Amino acid sequence: MTTVPAAGHRDSPGLMFALLGNETMRRLRDAHTANDLTPRQFQILGLLHDRGPLGQTDLATAVDTAASILVTQLNPLEAAGLVSRDRDPHDRRRHVVLLTALGRERLEKAAAAQQAVEDDVFQALTPAQRAQLTRLLILVRDDLTGGHEQCGTPASLDRETR
Repeated sequence: MTTVPAAGHRDSPGLMFALLGNETMRRLRDAHTANDLTPRQFQILGLLHDRGPLGQTDLATAVDTAASILVTQLNPLEAAGLVSRDRDPHDRRRHVVLLTALGRERLEKAAAAQQAVEDDVFQALTPAQRAQLTRLLILVRDDLTGGHEQCGTPASLDRETR
């Protein structure tokens, strides 16, 4: 059995990753909240921006959440005029979620606030180091999630043991 000196526990990459992740999430949540969004709502607006209108079921799948939970995120976004939910003209049983112009503006403001947080968090890194860190995080994410773009989801915990 290998023993790790006490000092090694503090320098553990997993522990540092977890603690820095908590701090980064706190700062990102503050940036999103300052723009009247939750991190999940920011993610939803970003997906609609990047992918265009999505069926509500497809959107729930994309954010790896139950449809009933998605509705609790969409209701305030729709009430604020950031998204609209319309019946699919090809299948009236289905709702399509669209990003509105106001939603696009809010997303841009929140994205700028998020970028400022990231610039602050990673200020000690050179641009090359930051790019390398991004590549390494993508490798870890893809390994944990089987290439699923949404990280930190229950799906990342379901991987088979090697």
